[in-house]
Amino acid sequence: MMWVKFKLEQSDKDIIFLPLSMMGMYPNRVFVCFGGKTVNAVVKYSEFFDLSINSTYEDPGIIGISIGLRNKLLVPEMITYRICVERNAISIGPVIGLLLGNNIYRYSPRHMEKYSDRFGIYDKVGGLIYAFSPRTVNWKKRIAFGLYYDNLSHSWDYGYFPLPEVIYRRDFHSNSNDIKRLIKETGGRLFNSCRFTKFEMYKYMNKNEELRDFLPPTQLTQDFGQIISFIDKHVRVILKPIDLSRGRGILIIEKDGYNYKVTDYRMVLPVVTTYRINELREFFNQNNSLFNKYLLQQFLSLATIDGCPFDIRVVMQKRADRIWRCSGIECRVSKNGSHLTNISRGGYALSFDKAIQRSFGEQATTFYEGIVLFCRKFCNYMDKSGEHFSEFGIDVAIDVNQNLWLIEANVFPSFKGFKKIDLQSYFNIRYAPFLYALSLTKYGDCEELT
Repeated sequence: MMWVKFKLEQSDKDIIFLPLSMMGMYPNRVFVCFGGKTVNAVVKYSEFFDLSINSTYEDPGIIGISIGLRNKLLVPEMITYRICVERNAISIGPVIGLLLGNNIYRYSPRHMEKYSDRFGIYDKVGGLIYAFSPRTVNWKKRIAFGLYYDNLSHSWDYGYFPLPEVIYRRDFHSNSNDIKRLIKETGGRLFNSCRFTKFEMYKYMNKNEELRDFLPPTQLTQDFGQIISFIDKHVRVILKPIDLSRGRGILIIEKDGYNYKVTDYRMVLPVVTTYRINELREFFNQNNSLFNKYLLQQFLSLATIDGCPFDIRVVMQKRADRIWRCSGIECRVSKNGSHLTNISRGGYALSFDKAIQRSFGEQATTFYEGIVLFCRKFCNYMDKSGEHFSEFGIDVAIDVNQNLWLIEANVFPSFKGFKKIDLQSYFNIRYAPFLYALSLTKYGDCEELT
């Protein structure tokens, strides 16, 4: 695999200029491939160009490309690329896409700055990395309008580009037909292809005999009678919206004799109200969204730290070797005894070692292996779903009896806590998707990337 930069040559014709030392090695015309674009170009040779198998990102070879060919391929010529030379084809890349949502008015260079800390390993990836929306795709021309990252200036700029050869999906509100079309365009190399709702995930996990034991009893809400029966059986239950994250929309209901204590976290501050059964029925009648769009789940008595429950976020990712590995574990402790551990709801992050020591007075290694083994089994099972995944934020918890439970798994995880407690893990998590994306192209080399 070779690294190159391009020198732009003044010609409207489709020409690629190779070193004089390569004369006779290739036919007079070759196919030049760049992402979803391929152009049949004339080959010319010159002593002013150089291309070596020993080239590196820091010391790339130089070859020429005509203005005409550049304009057809839509190649930003200032970028350092990897290049794959075959008998009748020259491939330039990689071309990696970040698939954003439909709110294209939001996507500006300033908005994209939050992605810039992912590029600490750009010298291992190279090529064109750009963000785009399904709404900016011209399907007939197989191009997209978006923002690409310039590693020299560490900035983002607008442009038109060929459809990517690999796509890292970063939003889950796109039209499903657009996603299917992009999956087809990339030959299945669009990863994180879908996000299961909480109930879809539960149903899929419940089919696996080995994993179902880690699931708390769960139902989809249907009517008030079903909800009361579930509460009477489990005494404390949690209601979660099937399609929200970060602790939004949650309610806790606890039966105490003939009373039902409801802690409602749908507001900025939790609202605690005690109802008799008829009052509780009226509460549900006034909140119809709690039917059919919510999960009803047994409330778990989680292990605590200083009286505050905590759960565990495990980040599992594929890298260059395409094997599921744990990129980091953080624990999230609730604030002032709240039921919710989410950092967005006031919780705080703690390292896994410290959390286990403070909660159980034991070494974390006694828990670590079992948690990672479970998460790896989870990920491998998700790979059998027919979707293409490369990362999960898996929320697990240990209860007061040291039993392990799966809370939920998110293909679009937040991992802000790592930035405070383990900066290197934070960056490793940020880098992993690009290394995985590269591995799906002809330019990926596992040995080079490890």
